[in-house]
Amino acid sequence: MAMNNKKERATRQWITSKPTPWFSTTELLEYLGLSKAELDEYAQQFIEGIHYRYEDPSVQNSQILWRLDLVDEILCIPIAPLEKEAMLNAINNRITCQE
Repeated sequence: MAMNNKKERATRQWITSKPTPWFSTTELLEYLGLSKAELDEYAQQFIEGIHYRYEDPSVQNSQILWRLDLVDEILCIPIAPLEKEAMLNAINNRITCQE
């Protein structure tokens, strides 16, 4: 049992310490300035495991997570440069808080 807790703590630490390129549908829609209906129109262009994945594949109706950078490449929707720079900084974990 102690070994399982140690492994669980190590896994949790890895998850929280590594930046992730995956974002929620809400974040994707906000970034691209699209509605859910518009995203659904583009659905056939996306490949599971590359452009999107399910947060927990074993759970039916699990949240879909998206690779903003790869979806952006496919859609080529013009994004304001400062918004794009901010999102890329978030993806690459380069956001700093300065007082």
